[in-house]
Amino acid sequence: MKCFIAFSIALILAAPASAEPKEHLVFQRSSKTVATLSAAQISAKVPPQTVKFYDPHAGKKKAYRCWPIKAVMDLAFGAGWEKSDYPTATLTALDGYASVADALKLSEAGGCLAFEDDEVPGWEPMGRKGANPGPYYLVWTSPEQSTENAYPWPWQLASVNLEKFEARYPEVVPSGAPEGSSAMRGFKIFKNRCLRCHSINQQGGKIGPDLNAPQSIAVYRTKDWVMSYVRQPSKVRYTEMPDHTDLKDSELADIWEYFKLKSKQPEKKTF
Repeated sequence: MKCFIAFSIALILAAPASAEPKEHLVFQRSSKTVATLSAAQISAKVPPQTVKFYDPHAGKKKAYRCWPIKAVMDLAFGAGWEKSDYPTATLTALDGYASVADALKLSEAGGCLAFEDDEVPGWEPMGRKGANPGPYYLVWTSPEQSTENAYPWPWQLASVNLEKFEARYPEVVPSGAPEGSSAMRGFKIFKNRCLRCHSINQQGGKIGPDLNAPQSIAVYRTKDWVMSYVRQPSKVRYTEMPDHTDLKDSELADIWEYFKLKSKQPEKKTF
């Protein structure tokens, strides 16, 4: 009996620790913190689940332990958050990378906030640089919920901020462009696909170059060059920028019209 008890205690001591990360997630509304939650606090209210699907960033099927993102948002912001006056969600990673998306997408089924790689202890590296996607990685289980369709897939997620796009990124908005115009359509594509890496007048992503300051790309590059490069940058250089081969010529032309309009709306100097 003593041997059995000792053996049982040894098994308990040898059991692996919980894979839930120690890092907290910060939830904000208009940049004001409304909740700071640990993984344990989320799991106490939102039962974790295991999902398996094709992860385009891994290039294969993956299994993750995660919480449905809609339930996490309900916990952090309260029921009805998706009907608020803050229609834009900015999801910021530990390194400052920010993914901007329509907040309503976070209310859809299929979105899951992963906190553990169910197949590889400590997470399988992602991307060309072999980044660790933890502690939190937002994934989508439906093939239609892709970055091409403006669904955010940030890894190393640190915070979620519900806000008004015009208030956070006023310099990115194409002032004077009528709804339905080519420049406005190009702005919407840029907002959904490009803003997470690129900025306009120093507002937006910091991974790629600013495309309007100090000089607009529409000034030092031709329309044909910009359209060709946006479609398939991998043909030109080794880069972290993804190809956009699904974009039609008309959509690439819309992006150019947005750049051309913004070239007439330069950065507002404060000095």
